[in-house]
Amino acid sequence: MTREQLISLFFLALLVFVIYQIALIFSPFFRAIFWSAILSFAFYPVYERVKPLFGKHQTLAAVVMTLVIFLMVVPPVILVIVTVAGQAIEFYQSAVIYVRDGGLEKLIEQIRLWPFVQKVETGILQWEPLKESATEWILKGSRAVGNFAAAQAATITKNAFVVALNVVLMAFLLFIFLKDGGKIYDFIYQIAPLEDKNRKSIFKQVNETFAAVIRGQLLTSLTQALVAGTVFSFLGLPVPVLFAALTFLAALIPVVGASAVWLPLVIHLVIGQHHVKAIILFVFGALVISLIDNVMKPALIGEKTRLPYFLLFFGILGGLKLYGLIGIFLAPVVLSLFFSLIKIYQEKYL
Repeated sequence: MTREQLISLFFLALLVFVIYQIALIFSPFFRAIFWSAILSFAFYPVYERVKPLFGKHQTLAAVVMTLVIFLMVVPPVILVIVTVAGQAIEFYQSAVIYVRDGGLEKLIEQIRLWPFVQKVETGILQWEPLKESATEWILKGSRAVGNFAAAQAATITKNAFVVALNVVLMAFLLFIFLKDGGKIYDFIYQIAPLEDKNRKSIFKQVNETFAAVIRGQLLTSLTQALVAGTVFSFLGLPVPVLFAALTFLAALIPVVGASAVWLPLVIHLVIGQHHVKAIILFVFGALVISLIDNVMKPALIGEKTRLPYFLLFFGILGGLKLYGLIGIFLAPVVLSLFFSLIKIYQEKYL
């Protein structure tokens, strides 16, 4: 090994080590950085159109756009979180009262009157153990929901300073990403150790994938949640905002989607003898709420990701497990980058 090769190897090793240390230093703020990047990326086309109105005052344009984004995003999110926490506690209290007053036993007795259940019961089921298990399960589940909501409320109260710090950090980062987003992008583009043709191809693919995933996932899930919440409220279902928020989260998960929320509610209505409401919810759930996913995502995402559906499906599930909610957006980008690099490898080395 020549002296020049040794120096180059040492330099690369030192660079990788320093990058790793910087990643560790900023890891406590990773979520704030990521969500700020998501917001700035989503609103950057709007910022590009607004910026010329301010002429040379680009800093003022970034400040105004940051304030507009926060007024559009933060108050509704806080309102939804507070409402969902309140309705989760309400749901917990209702479940406890329902079980305590013998509602579960009455429900089981009603189910036992069904002809199909009577046949099954006489064949293989013993209902007393099932009642005890079901009662215990309901109590544990309702306690878990209430405890989670209470824990979250306590966490927010105790860590108010941390929450405020993260909000301030996100506002600052959002301002930086809007004001200097083009410069940051150009800097990363220039230092990427790739040939010009390959570098352009990779950055274009990642950019298109990121934009498509943000539009496809967030807008589709938000639309499904709004429609579902409206239907839940119209039918007089309890805690509609809580179920709408759950619909938003469920809609982000492939295949399962919003049906993971509205279908159990249909079963709940059938058991409660509310057959008309159950039919209405089933029709709206199957033909409107879940169908939105099949209409909007292809239109918003289209072929821009250029990823096989089964890989995207497993990639998002794996991303959820590995990175949490961030994985929904990060996994498709990593997959897209992988296929871009494989293509370059085939062209250059095979």
